[in-house]
Amino acid sequence: MTPPLTALVFPDVEEMVIHQILDVLSYEASTVRPEGDAFAEALPFVQVTRIGGTRTSGTFKGRRLHDEARLSLDVYAASRVEATDAMARVRAAVEQMQGTSRDGGFVLRTWEETGPAVRPEEPNSNVTRLGYTAGLRVRPA
Repeated sequence: MTPPLTALVFPDVEEMVIHQILDVLSYEASTVRPEGDAFAEALPFVQVTRIGGTRTSGTFKGRRLHDEARLSLDVYAASRVEATDAMARVRAAVEQMQGTSRDGGFVLRTWEETGPAVRPEEPNSNVTRLGYTAGLRVRPA
């Protein structure tokens, strides 16, 4: 029997991706960028932000419910070379989530909406920021 919609709790996709990055890469990752000296000490740092996506809370003939989250992932590093290497690892870690369960959710599919690109950062900050947009289709576990 399918539980009533009010009883379903969708997983926090940001949390799922942050824990994946922490577990697989041991990079610092969060939804909030550290301030001051803590930021420099955290490099490479990955900021994960949900920027949209839709939740399907009712489907034809009672099929499983899912959340199609869109996430912005920003990698901050001390140099362009370090940022590029860290970004390649982050992309692979997110892609590896497909078909796995964690933090109350099961990842049905992952995809990349926009590939890595340099994103503007504060002038003279001596930090390189690369970002990309990923999609994850997740259902409650």
